[in-house]
Amino acid sequence: MTSDKYTTSVSGPGALITAVPALLGFIPERSLILVTFDGDGTEIGTTMRHDLTFGDDGVPTPAMLGVIDHLAAVCEAYEVARVVAVIVDDTYPIDSDEYRRLAAGIHRRLLATGGLHGGFAVSAITAGSVWQTVWDSRSGEYLEGGWSDDEWSDDEWSGAPVYSGSETGLVGDPLISPVAVARAVTKGRRVLATRGEMAEHLAPLPHCGDPDCDAHVVSAADDLAYRDLAADRARLTDTMAGEMGSVDQTFIDRQVLEHCVEVFGDERTPLDVVVDQMRRLQERQDLEYALSLVYRGATGVLTCDELRVLDKALRELYVRDALMALAVTDRWIEAEQVWAALCRRLRGRGQAAAATLLGFVHYVHGNGAMAGVAFDLALTASPGYSMAVLYNDALTRGIPPQVIGECAQTGYLVARTLGVELPAPVMNPAA
Repeated sequence: MTSDKYTTSVSGPGALITAVPALLGFIPERSLILVTFDGDGTEIGTTMRHDLTFGDDGVPTPAMLGVIDHLAAVCEAYEVARVVAVIVDDTYPIDSDEYRRLAAGIHRRLLATGGLHGGFAVSAITAGSVWQTVWDSRSGEYLEGGWSDDEWSDDEWSGAPVYSGSETGLVGDPLISPVAVARAVTKGRRVLATRGEMAEHLAPLPHCGDPDCDAHVVSAADDLAYRDLAADRARLTDTMAGEMGSVDQTFIDRQVLEHCVEVFGDERTPLDVVVDQMRRLQERQDLEYALSLVYRGATGVLTCDELRVLDKALRELYVRDALMALAVTDRWIEAEQVWAALCRRLRGRGQAAAATLLGFVHYVHGNGAMAGVAFDLALTASPGYSMAVLYNDALTRGIPPQVIGECAQTGYLVARTLGVELPAPVMNPAA
């Protein structure tokens, strides 16, 4: 899901279809896209995309029908003023009944919000491609048919009233559409060719230039130790597990131990106080280190030692949570660049943390497509990584970026508990 507030200057379906890649951040293929409009119906709100799948009978698969129901529920929940569907698919001719029935079905599911305003089919969003109108709420050109109840069924699907008009037009160049230019100027983002190209931007690289570097072996061993610890914790009773607190991967450096010896001296101090002090000192040190690299604008110049420290730091829950807040500060671009570099250089839970941080930045800035790619990477690097699961689920459910941006406040609270001041929030996410 992508959120952009534009008072549209597009005139007609062709211009809107041409603008879709800029709204998503990439050129979609075999996709169903719903573009919502707010206000008086001229301000683009949220753009939602999902892979489009048909069964052998030309009817969307049950899973696809479930997706349509979900997208309709999102539109209803946020009381959108208008919805337009763009079907990008080359399975059938663009004027086929399959696409007309799909648009009719979407219209029915959107009746709570006034129905589908318009629907268009195109085989590909490339300059010169032909688009076809498959639904137009302003026209009375429909074949007879009807629905019997509120549930999808094969009988209802085949009997749905479909639009019979034949308006067509040509798609412009999506790379230089007015919306693409606006995004490039205001957000510094170009339209990527496909979702695959976005994934390629995060393709893995060696940890560093040293062919004998064992950093990935070390991180794999850390992950194994973490899984063993988590498994041991799961075997405890609920009461005992609660006393243990969160399982994390905070490793204490020698200088932190030495500092604690100086602080406590010969006093008899409760063990839990000592452990908590050591952990907070270590997490503060690692947070400040990560922030220093972001402020420096370090990306491709990270050394092997810096990468090792960052790998360890991002595995610490408090450090990771505090760094989330950078997404709403004037350092978000530098943070995005560092997180992207770490996504390519790290492995395991360190990579998952970096990818989740990157996805969060993209999410709150309205780049839902890239956020989804980052969360996918996090869950591949560490299946079940809880924060990636949380935000990926929010993205799938259509939670607006503005709401997700409020989660950055947690980062500020965590940083303050560690005695670290973060840059003040200076922007409205996704604005």
